[in-house]
Amino acid sequence: MNKHSILRLITLFFLFIFALINVLFWIAHQYFREQHQEEQLRRFMIAERLVHHKNENFDRELKQLMIRVSFHRPKLILSEGETLRTYPFGKMVEYHHKHYFVTTPPPKVLFDRMNREHMFEPHPFPYREFTQVVIEDLAPHSTLPFWSIITIIDLLILLFFGYLIRKLLPLQRLKDAIIHFKEGDTHLKMPIDGKDEIAQITHEFNLVLQKIASMKEARSLFLRNILHELKTPIMKGSLSADCIDSSEDRERLKRIFNRMDYLLNEFSKMEQFSSGEWYLNLQEYRFVDILDHTCDILLCEKKNITVKGEESALIIKVDFELFAIALKNLLDNAFKYSTAKPTLLILAHSIEICSLGDPLPDENRTFSKPFNRTYESSENGLGLGLYISNAILLKHGFKLDYQYSAGMNCFKIRLH
Repeated sequence: MNKHSILRLITLFFLFIFALINVLFWIAHQYFREQHQEEQLRRFMIAERLVHHKNENFDRELKQLMIRVSFHRPKLILSEGETLRTYPFGKMVEYHHKHYFVTTPPPKVLFDRMNREHMFEPHPFPYREFTQVVIEDLAPHSTLPFWSIITIIDLLILLFFGYLIRKLLPLQRLKDAIIHFKEGDTHLKMPIDGKDEIAQITHEFNLVLQKIASMKEARSLFLRNILHELKTPIMKGSLSADCIDSSEDRERLKRIFNRMDYLLNEFSKMEQFSSGEWYLNLQEYRFVDILDHTCDILLCEKKNITVKGEESALIIKVDFELFAIALKNLLDNAFKYSTAKPTLLILAHSIEICSLGDPLPDENRTFSKPFNRTYESSENGLGLGLYISNAILLKHGFKLDYQYSAGMNCFKIRLH
């Protein structure tokens, strides 16, 4: 799970709150337990005094204290019971889920001091006549209600946490749907549960997906139809021009039809880049193989390019067809706007295409804008060559730079 995920943060927050509440309950339990034992000790001490000062109200006063004299022997209670607290004058013991107080003779010095300083009347008997007394607490001391409350509160917290997570899970599904949509799957249908804000967002997301899918289908249908309807007369016109006897009009017609076919191809490439329908098939290739394929596309000989560097040693991981198109556009520009052979320089981390010519105007050195008519005139192109090359290189994680030096236009492809 992503460390910045909302579900992760909420889970950690609930775990913290859950642990904090239970720690506070434990502290409260320990505090009330101490208070209860202090109160028990007070009643035991009063009862112990009453045992040694019996009067006609003895039974009634013990009943009011919820104390009684136990019939168990002190040795049995002390040996088999669990000692809860130890005092100089006795022990508080739990035996068979009941609390008892067993008096024990304190040291003689302490016994004498207690006779002098005790808040009650001094013991009416000397130290040697001290006898052990076992008194039993009749007050209920079960912790079941306390722990039942804690359990109920913990269950409510966990149920609320589960309910909240269940409400937030559609966010995870929505994120996955957006990722699939980014990868090209527009035919998604997110389930809608409830009527809260997340459900409303999911509903609107479904509507957006449906609209985008219908727009994409309409666009694809339009492009197929328009390309078919335009390419068919262009092809027929080009064939008809070939049937005309050699003349100036025949060459003019062929240039017109070639120009129209070129424009359609440029528009098709432009549309594919705009819609993001070109996906990379990355593999490692020798650059010399890509260069040979580029020359085939350009219908030119490799000898028409001055190649410098060890191109056969350079291996790059690219989409073969797309990278060849990017390289073709750069070389095509170098052929069009220079009277000399272009130079191709292959280095370990870059590829440079240089050609003699006028410098590129400053306002046209931003290759992220199409239709650069200043550099590529309408006679030869729409200015999409550099735009498409730059888009392809950016898709590969490369960068296209331009510089003008010593009468040379240099386009550098930075591979790293």
